[in-house]
Amino acid sequence: MKVSIYRVEERRGGAGPYNKSNAVTLGAMFAEHGSGTHLSPQQDELLLGIGADEHCGFATLEQLDEWFAGYHDALSELGFVVAHYVMPLNVVRYGKTQALFVRGDTFPIEYLAL
Repeated sequence: MKVSIYRVEERRGGAGPYNKSNAVTLGAMFAEHGSGTHLSPQQDELLLGIGADEHCGFATLEQLDEWFAGYHDALSELGFVVAHYVMPLNVVRYGKTQALFVRGDTFPIEYLAL
């Protein structure tokens, strides 16, 4: 069985927004995420951390939109898009709000605007 995963990432290279190079521009988002309704994988009791080969994503576009509410424009201006992956279920772990997946050599089937 295959499932869809939606991830905010750079179209080139696939890096996500949570890295030091974005800390100044996305400082408010960094401060908000990782607490309250924005649990990190380490804080999510269903995930209990993130593996070195895992990436964060979402099971639905609605979950992604809710997670990044208020930051779509800032992310778009930095060149981020929504990558839509179709992955085997056995490489996906679902948390309370996010999903983790092993991307490996898989590429998105499409890119969507934020």
